[in-house]
Amino acid sequence: MKAYGIMLFLGLIFVFTGCSTDNAHEKNDKLGGTWSLINVSGGFAGIDEDFEKGAIVWKFDTKDGTLIVANNDGSNAINNGLPTGTYTYSVLQEKDQFYLEVNDKEIGEIVIDKSQLVLDQNSTTMGNGADGFVMVLVR
Repeated sequence: MKAYGIMLFLGLIFVFTGCSTDNAHEKNDKLGGTWSLINVSGGFAGIDEDFEKGAIVWKFDTKDGTLIVANNDGSNAINNGLPTGTYTYSVLQEKDQFYLEVNDKEIGEIVIDKSQLVLDQNSTTMGNGADGFVMVLVR
């Protein structure tokens, strides 16, 4: 009888520790790859800027945790995302929401739907705002 109790106890330990899911890792994998920034909207002035696909490219390297931005936008847009450069990034998870952090600064909530990535600066781990920007990127 004692052996059955030990086996049950060990089985429960295995179930609760060996079968965990890492949702932040899964979200990071979906984020990986190349994205083109096609729209930035919002802000205090209520802008709505469209960009040609391929003009502003963000490449997420999930292995190294780096983001490479090639910003070749020639317009006079108020906000066209990040300037050209290499950044470190991470994905933060709070409950079932995910947030992008670039160079230790939180950018906003990540919403990925098929081939579209939305970064919402109005939704952060600190709460919701009203005058942040919403960036839309596509594969």
